[in-house]
Amino acid sequence: FGSTGSIGKQTLEVLRAFPGEFEVVGLTALTNAELLDEQAKSLPGQTFLKPNTDEVKSLVNAADFIINAVPGFDGLAISLAAVRASTPALPRILLSANKESLAIAGKFLRQLAIETGAEIRPLDSEASAIWQLLTAGELNKKKNCGSKILLKKNEISSVTLTCSGGPFRGKTRAELEHVTVAEALAHPTWKMGPKVSIDSATLINKVLEVYEVHNLFDIPLRDIHVTIHPQSLVHSMVHTKSGATKMHITQNDMRLFISYALHYPEQPECPWPIERARRSEMDFAQPDPETFRSLKWLKLHGGNPNFPIILNAMNDLAVAKFLRGEISFLGIYDFIEEGLDRYLYETPPKNLEELLQFHKKITHSLTSHP
Repeated sequence: FGSTGSIGKQTLEVLRAFPGEFEVVGLTALTNAELLDEQAKSLPGQTFLKPNTDEVKSLVNAADFIINAVPGFDGLAISLAAVRASTPALPRILLSANKESLAIAGKFLRQLAIETGAEIRPLDSEASAIWQLLTAGELNKKKNCGSKILLKKNEISSVTLTCSGGPFRGKTRAELEHVTVAEALAHPTWKMGPKVSIDSATLINKVLEVYEVHNLFDIPLRDIHVTIHPQSLVHSMVHTKSGATKMHITQNDMRLFISYALHYPEQPECPWPIERARRSEMDFAQPDPETFRSLKWLKLHGGNPNFPIILNAMNDLAVAKFLRGEISFLGIYDFIEEGLDRYLYETPPKNLEELLQFHKKITHSLTSHP
């Protein structure tokens, strides 16, 4: 799902690199009909432009692996359909690059996955790196992820998620007053779609990843840290109570993480050139929460279960407004803060249905009265 986006295109590169191992049963896109048609000509399988509910169900029922590369809240419907389609006799494996669905509904999806036999594997580089570190060596002998992982909590002190800092690393709030859309989209390390690129520029993606890791691996929020690492060589770290730090280090190529999730637990030889280190320095620094306010919100509101839901809903709307030129870059934070002030202390949802209703209430009120 989302085959014409950045992750979708790279997933197809991975599939082509391993001919005969996987069969493509379907491809979907939101708007890029031309590229979807080109992909369909090179790969067998059904294609759908902006699939409806029945078409989504048809595809997930036909597949063993469901790749969710749809950004934003819309991706939750894909994740939910994939997990619901699973049965203990015919389990489905959800490979999700949609951090939003795992951040806001991860605990509900995991519980449902336990009931249906589904498996959830992250494609995000940071969450995948944590997964790989936890399933390697003696930290975790269980070769599962998502719904089935059992952490040895007595061995883990904390984890650290790295981020490049985006295009505005080191900038002050005053310096971000008049940045353009083009400047915000110019990520220094990764090639990503517009929504993910803006989330990286605001560092809101990092807050969502904190919740993604929290929900996938049962790691307490207080034990998940964020650090700036501009070289993007270290993708995550696991700190043990024995005093050791285990780092996941590789080149910044999403195909490596996609291939890992597809082939897990066995891993084939890498078909792409492996970049050897050309310099030895690796820098780490603390992000500025006064400039990148999402990190301040995480510290203030992290324990409130409504926080990631409101953050995600408001951010989807704010990013769309920014890309259309309706608000400034810093206006993204201002817009989200309005939603936090309005909805943070409402009764938290107890299940997926209530979560969906809560999200609908937030977005409907804002789109009805912009």
